[in-house]
Amino acid sequence: MTVRELVTRTAGALGFGRRNRDLSAELEFHKDMLEAHHRAGGLDPAAARRAARIDLGGEAQISDAWRDQAGLPFLETLGQDLRYGFRMLRRAPGFTLAALLTLGLGIGANTAIFTMVDAVLLRPLPYRDPDRLVTVGDRAPDGYSSNVGFATVLDWRQRSRTFESFAMMRSWVPTLVTSGEAERVPAVRVSWNYFEMLGVRPSIGRPFTADDDRPDQWRVLLLSDALWRRRFGADPSIVGRTLTMNDREYRVIGVMPATFEPLSAERFFNLRAELWAPIGYDRNGDSSCYSCRHLRGFGRLRPTVTLADATVEMNTIREQMRQEFPDQFDNGSIAVMPLREALTGPVQMPLYVLLAAVGFVLLIACANVANLLLARAVTRQRELALRAALGAGRGRIVRQLLTESLMLSLGGAIAGVALAATAVHGLAALAPVTVPRLDQVAVDGRVLAFTAVLTVLTSLFFGIVPAWRGGAAGAQQTLAVDSRGSVGGTSRAQAILVVADLALALTLLTAAGLMLRTVAALTNTVPGFDAARILSLQFSLVGKAYAEDPAVVAFQDRVLERLRAIPGVEDAALAGQIPFGGDRDCRGFHTQGRMKANPSEDPCIERYGVTSSYLRLMNIPLRAGRSFTEADTATSQPVLLISESTARAVFGNDNPIGAQVRVGASDGGPWRTVVGVVGDVEHDDLTTPPAPAMYNPQTQITDSFLTAVLKSSTADAEKLAAPARAVLRELDPAVPVYAVATVSSLVAASSAPQRFVMRLLGGFAFVAVLLAALGLYGVIAYGVAQRTREVAVRVALGARNSDVLRLVLSSGLRLVGFGVVVGLAAALVAAPYLGALVYGVSPVDPLTFASAAALLTAVALVAHWLPMRRALRIDPAIALRAE
Repeated sequence: MTVRELVTRTAGALGFGRRNRDLSAELEFHKDMLEAHHRAGGLDPAAARRAARIDLGGEAQISDAWRDQAGLPFLETLGQDLRYGFRMLRRAPGFTLAALLTLGLGIGANTAIFTMVDAVLLRPLPYRDPDRLVTVGDRAPDGYSSNVGFATVLDWRQRSRTFESFAMMRSWVPTLVTSGEAERVPAVRVSWNYFEMLGVRPSIGRPFTADDDRPDQWRVLLLSDALWRRRFGADPSIVGRTLTMNDREYRVIGVMPATFEPLSAERFFNLRAELWAPIGYDRNGDSSCYSCRHLRGFGRLRPTVTLADATVEMNTIREQMRQEFPDQFDNGSIAVMPLREALTGPVQMPLYVLLAAVGFVLLIACANVANLLLARAVTRQRELALRAALGAGRGRIVRQLLTESLMLSLGGAIAGVALAATAVHGLAALAPVTVPRLDQVAVDGRVLAFTAVLTVLTSLFFGIVPAWRGGAAGAQQTLAVDSRGSVGGTSRAQAILVVADLALALTLLTAAGLMLRTVAALTNTVPGFDAARILSLQFSLVGKAYAEDPAVVAFQDRVLERLRAIPGVEDAALAGQIPFGGDRDCRGFHTQGRMKANPSEDPCIERYGVTSSYLRLMNIPLRAGRSFTEADTATSQPVLLISESTARAVFGNDNPIGAQVRVGASDGGPWRTVVGVVGDVEHDDLTTPPAPAMYNPQTQITDSFLTAVLKSSTADAEKLAAPARAVLRELDPAVPVYAVATVSSLVAASSAPQRFVMRLLGGFAFVAVLLAALGLYGVIAYGVAQRTREVAVRVALGARNSDVLRLVLSSGLRLVGFGVVVGLAAALVAAPYLGALVYGVSPVDPLTFASAAALLTAVALVAHWLPMRRALRIDPAIALRAE
């Protein structure tokens, strides 16, 4: 077909070509011309008209040929198929509604989960050449890169040839005071080239420069668009304004774009950074050493460099630095990890598990609709045979049936998109706050394109077998069969689809059971302290008023006195950090007489600075020695408590009481005496062994960022929040209070990923089992209806109710048995993919598998109930008379 012909046909199909009346006028003109020609040749008028008609040919044939050439026939037949399909679906509203609801649920669930997967895992990071961005640092036990020291990154910049640039970042917790209102703002400090490395510039003002990133110049700020609008009314003159934070003045130099997406690593208590300032270090500063590993390292690879090349080079550089500075580096290795993987790695498996789960739900929905279509094809045999007898080829009939399947799938997709648009925000709210990029979860063009492809594939999946079987009906044979002779039961195709339904449902049910047992195990895990009836709230003491430790200690004493006076408070304590509080403070633990030759290899122990009542309030048991008392002050002997795991790791079977320890630097600070051993506590993950810990009196190592813990005399600890806030506001209105939560909720939040997966898998399993049960019910009920005459004959010949029940159950339970066997095999294959999500139970736990199989079998028996009742109510006389 030429381009000209294609254009002509398309114009004709769209109604822009020649009209029928134009063709009639043209034919009439040609006929008149031929008639005139024949009259001129001597024929009489009647003979001339006859000769003209013979020369011209049949007008009907010419019109048909013209229409074929002036349009796109397949569009016309498609229109016919659509109109006919719509009429057929409208004539069977029950079937149509059931199919649309089933498909809408399956497509909607897939669209909703894909929306989250796309936003979190598939969309490219919004930075320049994001595939060249990596995180760099010593390889941690989980394979990711750990923190680095400032001097280390400076050496990398000089020695590396595979990296285009290196940047650094650290957390920061300033208190912003505007209009007399104090607010602790989530913030970070970054190296001056950080935004340049990402390829992002401020929308207002200027970026950081190398001159800003110095100890005497670093107090300049970039604001987030959200903070600029919330606290400063989007004032464009904000650039150049001076702000007060922590009793220091900072100058605003710019505002970041609203579209800028901060790295997840910048989050503080799972909040996005809203302020940026330069790091402001130099090589000679106290925080600039190789072993001062509190910075996150990022890099941009050169265009032609591979990840493997960069890893080899960085490990070579690290070994060179270890040999040059043996007391600063151990025998570890460098991890160079793509930034995308570093940000999303921990959530990849849960999201892909959920995507596979909703895929199973859609497969079950497709199998159910295919079964409905197969059953409906029996009632349409005579209609299809008649069409075949009138000249419709097999391909034409198959195309008609596939068109109807596509119409059903399209209707289900419309319902599914509406369902997904409603559900995605709920999913984002339900997801753990550690999942990055949740604010970008939305149904957009990418998601609609996915849904469109899914719609077509779905229509083919559930429609191809019924369409092929429907098109294979023999016209002569079908029309010759009397309708009363319709007997038989479940077809092989229907049986296979039901078995697939049950197998997929059992796989999901088993996965949901494993996650349920995981959450139960996490709930029953003792974290090493009693979280019941405890409220926590965090506050910070910064600025000139609290620049000296005695001022901090005096304020905390007043806070404790006032908090304990609140009605309903059983006890109160303060700590620099608490378990599951979202903070870490790991410091070197150097024991006199046990230090390693390379002090950097001494253990890093989690430090808790606490007041004397903390251990009692949290119910952390004392295993040996003594606890802290009010006599442990800034002027008394520095003391420490250590946890059992610290005692085992450092002292083995020796008694640690009386040991002398330095905290932090190995060559500075006072020696502290270990006076007691306390029980282990989980710090932030119930699924891992407790981290080694040490405790110091808050009076001796004073923290300015504190957490108050209040034990309530009643079960409702949250009611203490308002009076506790009021106490701190009365003592100092400039002290910000934040992160108010019960400790039990903090512990529960640590298992949020498992709870999220459990809830969704449980919901998907419920839907899958329901759909499988409905599919089984439909097939059994259809089989009973098809075998009405057989049952009637058996009853007339003396069959008892038990015989009828056996007849109905035999075929159904055979399908259930096959489905359970196949489902258990599939579950055995799929369960290990739950990976680290499973805790406290084996991925192939026999009890979970057996319980899931028993539950599915029980549901299947319930699905037999109505068909069995219908079979028992068959009256032989009425049934045979109808035949």
